[in-house]
Parts: sequence; C-alpha cells; structure tokens
Amino acid sequence: MKKILSILLVVACFATLMTFTSCKKDDNNSKKYAELIVGRWKTADGGYYEMYNSNGTGKMWSPADDVDEDEADTFDWSIDNSRMTQIIHFQGGQGNVPQYCNILILNENTLKYNNNGWRAEVTLTRVN
Repeated sequence: MKKILSILLVVACFATLMTFTSCKKDDNNSKKYAELIVGRWKTADGGYYEMYNSNGTGKMWSPADDVDEDEADTFDWSIDNSRMTQIIHFQGGQGNVPQYCNILILNENTLKYNNNGWRAEVTLTRVN
C-alpha cells in the first residue's frame, strides 16, 4: 500500500510540475506576441490597415473603401498564447463585435492570422 501511495505522490508531483511549466511557456508566448504586435500593419496592396497600441487598443481601416485612419473602427485586443481576441467597436452603431483569431505567424515583419468567425485569413506586413 505504501508503495502505491509513493508512486501516486510522485505522479502527482510530476503532473503539477508539468502544469506550472506549461503555463509559464504560454505566458512567455503571450508576452512575446503582445510586444511584437504593437505597431502599424498593412496588406501587401495597402488596401487594409490595422494598428495595435501597447495599451490593448487598436484601429482598423480600409483606404480601398475610402476610409482613412481618422474614420477607423476601434477595437480592444488581447493575446492568450497564440489566440488573439479583438472586440471591435464599429462606428455604424453595430455595437461591440468579438473576433477570435489564431495567430499563424507573428514576427518583426509579418502578422498572419485566421479568423474563426468570418473564415478569413489575413496577412499583414509592418509599416513602422
């Protein structure tokens, strides 16, 4: 009986250690992504822009639709590991619309994500 309890204790300790190690890694990815995403991004043709501020706010606009940065829709954003959430505040009175995205690539020059709800994939390059 003592042998079984000892084995269970070792397994429980190992599982606890792995849980804390996994959380730490996820937290590091979230922090890294949150730092990398800050800035202005655009599509290759310059027809769509997104700007991410370090305080968790941002803007999105489309010069191709005759909308400039001053008329942009705003959003709040957060990142949990490789999952980004945007709460978009549309100016047209549509209220706050959540958008849940999977970050596929995020580095100094490229932001690529897919959007679960709208089934779109967006590839942006850093402007600044």
